Amino acid sequence: MLSSFKERLYQNRWRFAAILIGTLVGFISAVLCVYFNLVIFGFNIMFIASPLIAGYTEAFIARKKHGKSTGAISALLIFIIINIYGWFFPKNPITLNLFTLGGIALTIQAAVPILVNYLLFVVFIGTITYALGLIGNLLAKLTGKPVSTPEEAKSVAMPTMELLFSTVPLIEGKTVVKNFGLISAEAVLKEEKEGKSSLLNKINVKKDMVYELGKVRNEALKSLENMAKEIGANAVLGVTIGYESVGGLTGSTMIVTVSGNAILYK
Repeated sequence: MLSSFKERLYQNRWRFAAILIGTLVGFISAVLCVYFNLVIFGFNIMFIASPLIAGYTEAFIARKKHGKSTGAISALLIFIIINIYGWFFPKNPITLNLFTLGGIALTIQAAVPILVNYLLFVVFIGTITYALGLIGNLLAKLTGKPVSTPEEAKSVAMPTMELLFSTVPLIEGKTVVKNFGLISAEAVLKEEKEGKSSLLNKINVKKDMVYELGKVRNEALKSLENMAKEIGANAVLGVTIGYESVGGLTGSTMIVTVSGNAILYK
């Protein structure tokens, strides 16, 4: 058991070293910020810069030596250390005001970016989108204009595929006669902008985009099927579907890409 512990410790030595070095570098940067009194709007920049420096140093060493990220633990440690210092120990501790609130927000973002990004882009924006959808449905009922529902969006008929499409890379009980390699196809959905539009129209456009997206996805799958037929394949394995949104001055474009490994089996 002791030997197993030593072996795990040895395998993760650069992981621990990255965290330690990142914390040390972040701590040194905080000390320098305090020593040289690097203050902006009454807020020492160590609260923003030091967690970023610690996390970057840790990530750089971890990827170079350990081969993967260690989660920026040093950034969180520095975040805790400098906040304990800044709020309780100096002769003039930090007080709550508009600038310190902004600094706290930036510090938290620097220390725990994954959590903050999730709260901001998933929870907050998701809530706003859901609320706009409810408002759109209410306005549609009041004005008598139909709004497509999620059920209608799901009712897009899948194209009749003559080939076998599978998301797994193997077919049980079948023999692969020939492997043609990776093939891919794509289809494009473009939303044109027609000047200024009301909130209701914008919501209806987005819902129509969801509905049309199903048809565009089916077009891409049909193109993939035709491509497979042309090269003599009778199945496409490991099928993946990707969506990419590209914005522009004339409108937003959704590109649907499908790909998979074409084979001939019997």
